[in-house]
Amino acid sequence: MNKKKIINSLFIMGFVFYTIFILSIIVFKYVSPLELFSSDREFSRTLNLIPFNEVLNGNFDKLDIVGNIILFVPLGIYINILIKDTKISKSIFIIAMISFIFEFSQYIFGIGASDITDIITNTTGGIIGIGIYMLIKKIFSDNIKVKNFVTICSTLVMLPVAVIVVGLLVCN
Repeated sequence: MNKKKIINSLFIMGFVFYTIFILSIIVFKYVSPLELFSSDREFSRTLNLIPFNEVLNGNFDKLDIVGNIILFVPLGIYINILIKDTKISKSIFIIAMISFIFEFSQYIFGIGASDITDIITNTTGGIIGIGIYMLIKKIFSDNIKVKNFVTICSTLVMLPVAVIVVGLLVCN
């Protein structure tokens, strides 16, 4: 297999891993996809339309806010690689819509808390990812080199995360 095929395969594996990981952390945190339509499962549905309401009330988890930002940084990078020559505003819109769909799904299916703060922090993370992508593109100036660099970095992150996830699944 040549270098280009290896990079493309690793890139796709990284993107698929990231997609499954983010879906499991956000959408399927409390309910597996197989349990989604089961009548035996518990439904949990809350809606917060006041941005940073928990912060204003002094009852918030810093990890939740920072975690949402960190989780969506790769999405900003991936979107700019996958959708060639996209404008920043379009990338931001796509990220915001993906976050909205996640939150809306949680509400519709009764599988968690839907929160406008999550949409804001997720989108902020995506915007940071767009900025990182633009910096990488400025450094390497060639789309293939950018994709290669991102693929290598995502593979280096994906491997230990996958080992940890598998280890947690085996232990539980």
